[in-house]
Amino acid sequence: MYDLVFRSARIVTPDRVILGDLGILDGLIAAVGPGLGPGREEIEASGRILFPGIIDAHVHLGVPIRGAESVDGVREGSRAAVFGGVTTLIDFTVQNKGESLVESFERRRAGIEGASYCDIALHANFTDFNEGNLAEIPEVLARGAAGIKIFMAYRRAGMQLSDVEILNVAQRVSRAGGLLMVHAENGDAADFLAEGLAEEGRRDAAAHAESRPDLIEAEAVFRVATLARIAKCPLYLVHLSSARGLETIRRLRADDWDILVETCPQYLLLDSSRYAEPDGQRYLASPPLRAKNDGLRLLDAVLGDEIEVVATDHCPFSRAAKDAAEDFLSVPNGIGGVETLFPLMFTRLTNLAEGGLAPKHNTILLRLARLMAENPARIFGLAPRKGAIVSGAEADLLLYDPAPHREVRAEDLHGAADWDAYEGMAIRGAVEGVWLRGKRIVEGEALLGKAGDGRFVEALPGKA
Repeated sequence: MYDLVFRSARIVTPDRVILGDLGILDGLIAAVGPGLGPGREEIEASGRILFPGIIDAHVHLGVPIRGAESVDGVREGSRAAVFGGVTTLIDFTVQNKGESLVESFERRRAGIEGASYCDIALHANFTDFNEGNLAEIPEVLARGAAGIKIFMAYRRAGMQLSDVEILNVAQRVSRAGGLLMVHAENGDAADFLAEGLAEEGRRDAAAHAESRPDLIEAEAVFRVATLARIAKCPLYLVHLSSARGLETIRRLRADDWDILVETCPQYLLLDSSRYAEPDGQRYLASPPLRAKNDGLRLLDAVLGDEIEVVATDHCPFSRAAKDAAEDFLSVPNGIGGVETLFPLMFTRLTNLAEGGLAPKHNTILLRLARLMAENPARIFGLAPRKGAIVSGAEADLLLYDPAPHREVRAEDLHGAADWDAYEGMAIRGAVEGVWLRGKRIVEGEALLGKAGDGRFVEALPGKA
């Protein structure tokens, strides 16, 4: 007898969508198929879709930026996550000046204990370059870091690495069997342009986008890909935002360069026209929102399996923090999105499928699971425990009802932010239930789980 059986669901497995049953035993997926035996609890799921629990591979929980702190810490961000069907987050360490790589990792890890509603893994930010931190890269990977992230921007914040520093980090990461994650923007060029705009008296939100054009992303993508290739290090590019950056990646991949790519909902669903609105400063993020055509080109790449991961870069700030800034140079960069990640992507891609502008519906369901569960789990060493509906995997599951229609409203969301970048956007479907290792933690609008249900998850060796 199973602990729980879902009956007559559309089950999204790695290779096909099955109409049938799923059985859970001892927190693991025990069987998938038609006519399974009885369960102590049974859920009639006809008309609903059963996905693997979503993995948001790029979030920033409670981080300081430009004098403000993002409002979703571990407790708030994980609560919002589970209401969106996200069962695993991958957060980032914040390395203080003078703090070792291992110290920053263990400090961040300690903050997860007893505070999270979902499971959390960690990437390690490498921002304080010295020989001691270089030497600790193998150790922090052995302690379960999912990736080592570096920045090609934010020199004034003490985060930007030079090319020779990138080479040294990439070589150590490669030798330790890790994955190098890169924020690819030419920070010196961005600073140069921003200073020029400020001297001209520009204070508006649109100046932020003008100071970070697509050229500086494309240049940084090519440069860091070259450095990673020299160091023989696998490369993961976070938050790709532009068609120009995408074309650069296509040219490099045509020569068999080893590059994995992530983009975010804000670059697929929003565009730079937001900066002309009265509250345009609230949409400031880095990279900035691009032209509508950039989003369409990136969406084509998502549909064409050229982008491996869609994640949020979740980093929300309050209206007060955004609105108090004097100019674009002092606005804390970042927007939220963890709770709306899956519903918005489900809506966008299924609407395209029904409009004949994308593959058929079942193919879209498989792609959604791949982009936001299977690929993140595989890339960051969480598979085979997580990321797919297969026997033996942890029973992290999302039951989705595709029938309801609603709109995004900040007042309905469960994080700490008092506004939302996707306010008013149509959503197709609703999260009916969420399970973490076989335990139901969300039932509609009811939170059944508690802070502390989530665990720190170590990334395993052999990441792809």
